[in-house]
Amino acid sequence: MKNLLPFIFCLLILVSCKQKSESEKVKALTSTSELIEEPIIEISESDYYEFLNDVLEDKTIIQSKTLEYPDLKNNSDYWREILTPLTEQSTDEKMSKILTKSDIDYIFTQFSTEKKLKLDFDKLKLDNVSDEVLKSVSDYLQSEDRTNKKKYDYFGIYNLTIPFFSQNKKYAFMQISIYCGQLCAFDGIEVYEFKNGKWKVKRTIGYYTMS
Repeated sequence: MKNLLPFIFCLLILVSCKQKSESEKVKALTSTSELIEEPIIEISESDYYEFLNDVLEDKTIIQSKTLEYPDLKNNSDYWREILTPLTEQSTDEKMSKILTKSDIDYIFTQFSTEKKLKLDFDKLKLDNVSDEVLKSVSDYLQSEDRTNKKKYDYFGIYNLTIPFFSQNKKYAFMQISIYCGQLCAFDGIEVYEFKNGKWKVKRTIGYYTMS
């Protein structure tokens, strides 16, 4: 028995070292996986136009010829509040873990008070209408009397911001409002997904109004 003790002692040391080694491997792999994020794909001007052409309806008007970002600087708490749940497990499978915390940080890095997107309507499917046409359509939509035939064939007016994208450009977020007449309006933040080569709306997040 005494002769076996050194052997047993050595065996215990070997088992202990192996377990420690395996534990360190798991820890290292876990740390590595936590560091691995989706690669950041650069956002180009063409990405904005592809997005807008996919999500905007035909026969509508964009009110402003120049788009700006929503004010993340003064509304950072609100934006983090509505984006953070998208990094978590959810009963809504379509919205469950679609973002990472790095995505949220990346969205904030896109924000700039200086950056503006001056729209090139040659790259958009929507018409570049004059202020006169815009006013005429707006007056018609606000009018209670619809007996007169409308002068221009547009059913709504958009007010948009520059969209934000996730790091892999699979998801996008845009603050949008559309006015299409009395008791016909929407204002909110839309979540879009790039799927099968097209941008499609998934959900509305945050506070929004409909009428």
